Amino acid sequence: MNIPLDASVAIVGPDDARASQLAFAAANSDHLRWLLLGSVGCLYLPLVFMGPGSDPDSIRELRSGAILLWEHRYVLSRPPGYFPYEALCGLLYFLGGMVATNCATVAMSLLLLDSFLGVCERLVVPHRHLMAAAMAIHPIYWAASTSTIDFIWALGCFFVGFRLLLNHRHFGAAAMLGLSVGIRLSSVLMVAPLLISGIIERPRDARVWMTAALASAIGVALYLPEFIASGNSFAFLTYYIGEWTWSGHIARFLYKNVYFWGLPTTLFLCAAAPALIRALAAAERRFRATIIMSLAILFGFEALFLKIPVQRAYLLPMLPFALILLALATRDRPRLLMAITLLVFSYNFVSLNIARADIPDHATRAIIGPFIERGSLLSDVAARLNFARATNF
Repeated sequence: MNIPLDASVAIVGPDDARASQLAFAAANSDHLRWLLLGSVGCLYLPLVFMGPGSDPDSIRELRSGAILLWEHRYVLSRPPGYFPYEALCGLLYFLGGMVATNCATVAMSLLLLDSFLGVCERLVVPHRHLMAAAMAIHPIYWAASTSTIDFIWALGCFFVGFRLLLNHRHFGAAAMLGLSVGIRLSSVLMVAPLLISGIIERPRDARVWMTAALASAIGVALYLPEFIASGNSFAFLTYYIGEWTWSGHIARFLYKNVYFWGLPTTLFLCAAAPALIRALAAAERRFRATIIMSLAILFGFEALFLKIPVQRAYLLPMLPFALILLALATRDRPRLLMAITLLVFSYNFVSLNIARADIPDHATRAIIGPFIERGSLLSDVAARLNFARATNF
C-alpha cells in the first residue's frame, strides 16, 4: 500500500528524534544563558559609576597598582598580597580610571557565571540557570561584581580553570587554578579539593597529576613579588584580626554567617535543613564526588572564617558550592529553590536585623534589635557613594 506523504513531513528514527531533542534543548539552554548574562550585565552596569566600592581595600589595591606602574616597585595593598590583581588594577586605572576597573570586574563576573553554568552542565547539576541567577542577585556577589576588589577575580579564575579541567584542557586549567591562588591565597581551599577529587577519580592519569603540579608551581611563583617586597622573607603570610574577646569572636562568626544570607533566608534554610540533608544523602551515586567536594569547600571556608571573622565577603567562594548542594537537594522540588532565590533577592532591599553594630564590619559592641533596615545592597550603595565622595572618586 502506497501512503502519500506531505513534503514537509520528515520520517525519523528513534536516534534521530533523540538527537533532535538534544539539539533543541541545547539551543534553548544557550538562549537562557545569553538572556541571563545580558540581564545581569544590565543590572550591574549602573553601579560601576558609583566609586570603586565600599571596601577601603579597593583604594589600597589601586594604590599598589599605581606604585607598581609608575615607580616600578611593589608595595602590598595588605597581607598576604594580591599581586596579579594589584598589577592589573594599576594598568586598568591608567587606561580608563575607576570605571575601567569596575567594568573589568563586571566582565569577570559574567565570565564566572558562564563558567559556573558550564561546570554545572558537565556535572549534570539540575536547575543551573536558577542557581546562576541566585548567585548573580546575591547581595554580596552583586556588590563585589561591581567593585574594584579581588574576590570575583579569584573565584572567576577558579571556575574558568574548573571548566577547562572538565574539558580536559589541562594546561589552561593549571594556569587558571594557579592564577586563582595567586590572586587570593584562600583559593587553595577550592583548588585543593578539586584537584584531590580528580586524582582520586583518575589516580593513574598523568595529566591530572601534571595539572596539580603545574597549578601548585604557578600559585607559588605568583607570591615571589610578595616574598621579595617583604625583604626576602615570609613576613607577608599574615592576616588582620581584631582584638575581640572569645565570645565576641564567636558572635561575629555566627552573626556574619546569618547575614551573609539574611535572616529570613537563614531561618528558611534551617527549617528546611532536615529535608535537604535527607535529599542529599539519597542523591544518586554519580553526584557523590560533587557533593563531597562541595562540602569540603564549604567546611574549609567556614573554618577559615571562624579563624578570621572579618568581612562577609570572605564567605563568597562558598556561595556557588552551597547553591550546587541546594540544587541537588531540591532536584525534584524546584519551587523550594525558587523560594530561597526570592528570599535572597529581597535581602538586597530589606533586612531584618537582630543586632546593630556600632561600627560596620569592625564592631566592638552591638545594640540588640530587632530592626527593619535597608537591605545589604542598598547599604553597600550608600557606603560606596560616601566612600567615593570622601576619597574624591
